[in-house]
Order: sequence, then C-alpha cells, then structure tokens
Amino acid sequence: MQTIIHGIVQIIYAIAVPVLRLIYPHKMVWEDKEETMKVLNGSCLIYSNHTGYSDGLFMTSLLSRYNVYIFVGRDWYEKKKLNWLFRNLRYIPIDRQQMDTSWIYKGKETLEEGKSIYFFPEGHTSKDGNMLDFKPGFLMLAKQSGVPLVPICIDNKMKPFHMTRIIIGKSQTPNLREEGRPSAVLKKHAENCKKTVIELKKKFGNPKYATEDVKNY
Repeated sequence: MQTIIHGIVQIIYAIAVPVLRLIYPHKMVWEDKEETMKVLNGSCLIYSNHTGYSDGLFMTSLLSRYNVYIFVGRDWYEKKKLNWLFRNLRYIPIDRQQMDTSWIYKGKETLEEGKSIYFFPEGHTSKDGNMLDFKPGFLMLAKQSGVPLVPICIDNKMKPFHMTRIIIGKSQTPNLREEGRPSAVLKKHAENCKKTVIELKKKFGNPKYATEDVKNY
C-alpha cells in the first residue's frame, strides 16, 4: 500500500512542479553558474533566507534535478493533512522545540548517499523582510560531513504570478574546525553565512526590495 501511495505522490509532484513554476515565476541569477552547478550535481549543503511558507516547496521543486532534500519542522511534518506528502517526498523532520540530534544522523546519511540538503537557518520567516539571525545548527552537519556550502538569496517574498529573483552564490568551504570553542566558531560562521546572503541581495537583488539590513550593511 505504501508503495502505491509513494507512486501516486511522485506523479502528483511531477505534475505540480511545472504548475508551481507558472504560479511563482522566477528569474535565476548565478554568481558563477558553471562552478556552482558542478557542486550542486554532487553532495552539498544549500542555505538561504526564508521569506514565506511557500519557500520550501518551491525551492525543492526548482532544484529537483539536483536530488535536494529539505528539513521541515516536526510540527509541520506531523500535521495530518501534510504528513502523507512529507513522508513520500524529500523532507526530513527536525524538532525545533526540543533537543533533537536525530536529524544530524539522517542528514549525514543523506549527504553520504551523494544527495544535497537545503536549510533555512533562520528557522522562521521574518515579518518585516529583514533576515533573522542564522542559527548555527546547520553548520554542525556541514562540519561532520565536510561537504561544501551553496548560498542562495530569495530576493523578495514569493507571491502568485509575481516575479522573484533567485540568486545563487558561489560555493563555500569555510574552516569549521578552526581553533576556538566549537559553539563560538559555528556561531561566527553562521553570521558570515547571513552576511553572504545579504551581500548577494545587495549585489544582484532588485533595489525595489532592499530591506534595512541590506541598506545598513
């Protein structure tokens, strides 16, 4: 029965992908397309800002050719109306309310299989458009797996039939094992990752959607 449900979900998803791209038109901007596509075709950790609830579904559909998985809050993952969908697509639950390390093992396993994982380090969407602080947890997985990072900036909140720029930056290989207290090192690099996304928005984004954190950077 589960195999049948999985097959049905895959068919629905295959139909939904082009529909999503029509509903949410986008323009992809690459900082270094050739180099970054090579990284995306391997195993890597992708991160971006989080502008709205539709980001997760849209971004995984946009990057579906690259075997990308994405973490989703367990509170969303276990919703009765959505669980059947999450279980049969490339979603990994993570508990945002309690201490949970199972996602690290699952994430590392996924990366070792040659797949990639997409993260929203803010954890939540911001109400005013300014980016929230990036939580360093996602870098624990990068540190353990040793895969490169790929930064992405979603230039403005996605709205139906409203153009959004998706800015894909160059890959990164930060030294996450540098000397210092591990938590402080990861926090520092998480701040650098946030700065990278802000830089992408400032350099390639539409000035119309510049936020205060970009203007003051």
